[in-house]
Amino acid sequence: MLIFTIIFMSLIYLLIGFGINKDNAKYLLAGYNTMTPEQRLKFNIEKYLEFFNPFFKKLCLYPPLSFGLMYILFEGEQLILIWSLLQLLPFVWFITKSLKFKS
Repeated sequence: MLIFTIIFMSLIYLLIGFGINKDNAKYLLAGYNTMTPEQRLKFNIEKYLEFFNPFFKKLCLYPPLSFGLMYILFEGEQLILIWSLLQLLPFVWFITKSLKFKS
């Protein structure tokens, strides 16, 4: 079940990285989809997607790589707990970097 979860997470990240574009961002991209049309005109979606898409494409490697490393260092419930918490780290960095795009 754990291997399925890791593969599923990686595929979801990859689909997000390839799937979100300028045309569907107004429906799928959180925050952007709630902006008024005037706010969307002020927001540089192309520049944001230049950051967003590569992040998620690279992020698809994080779950299996981090699990591999944690598998070497820990075992059992400790492995799963630490690996699960590690999955939050890239999103802390993502949110921090995303703030520079705030309009």
